Amino acid sequence: MRVCFYLLICLCSLAHSYELVIINGISQTGYTFVTRNGKKDGIHEGKKATFTSNNVSLIAKAISVTRNFTQWEIQNDDTPVPFRKGEVVTMYDATEHLWALTPETIKRQYIRSEVFRPRVSIGGHFSFFRGLSASVSEAADTPDQRGGFAFEGMLEKELNYNFSMAGGFRYTREIINVAQASLSTTQALAIAELRYYFDKMPDFYNARFGLGLGMGYGQSQTTADGQTSSGRALLLPITKASLNFPTSDLGVFVLEGSFESARTEEEFEDGRDQSSNVDNFRYGVGFKRYFE
Repeated sequence: MRVCFYLLICLCSLAHSYELVIINGISQTGYTFVTRNGKKDGIHEGKKATFTSNNVSLIAKAISVTRNFTQWEIQNDDTPVPFRKGEVVTMYDATEHLWALTPETIKRQYIRSEVFRPRVSIGGHFSFFRGLSASVSEAADTPDQRGGFAFEGMLEKELNYNFSMAGGFRYTREIINVAQASLSTTQALAIAELRYYFDKMPDFYNARFGLGLGMGYGQSQTTADGQTSSGRALLLPITKASLNFPTSDLGVFVLEGSFESARTEEEFEDGRDQSSNVDNFRYGVGFKRYFE
């Protein structure tokens, strides 16, 4: 029983060894910084702690403590603060064996539930697409060449650290070249997507790989040899992969590619109906910015 009691005490101590704190400010000299914890968290003047972030570890001493904030001074006079204001760092009570700490592992373990705050972003995307296969009702199987460009404006809402939902609009213009003629199709679509982002890759510019699944619906219009047809267009599914590079705390540069299946049902001016099914590959770039 006594062994079990000591084991429980050790496990509880280990569970509370690490604490995620936010850097609230850095002095002009660069050798002191302020965190959002204080006397209510058991910190007192003279206390020493280890702070880790991005594989950097340092020891600092509390020189000024209030109820909610603490000013820390780095113990090595030759080392300026390697953190940035607003950055989340790991605070560790021990001040020995810095080589044994794994700051990024600890941060990723707790950041999702303890300090993550869902954000909203707005983004613009420009891409080119190319038809892989197509079938058109009441038309001979004539080889064609399809391609065009698309512009998207998207609003994205994070649900948690990995999942988000996005919605917006897309404008596309497609040129279809067949042996007898050249056709032009424009579409205006509403888009909805569910997105999943993997953890950051510290060794690759902190980029995050993402996957997306979505659909689109809207209006389509085709013009050929003076004739015009118009109707509805449906994109289902949209399967997307992306690589997201943070450019700042609020900005993200995006490389993306997707496979999409599109169905259009249009009616000509003389009353004839025509439907088409097209599989496209789309690739492009984008930029999104968070509101906060």
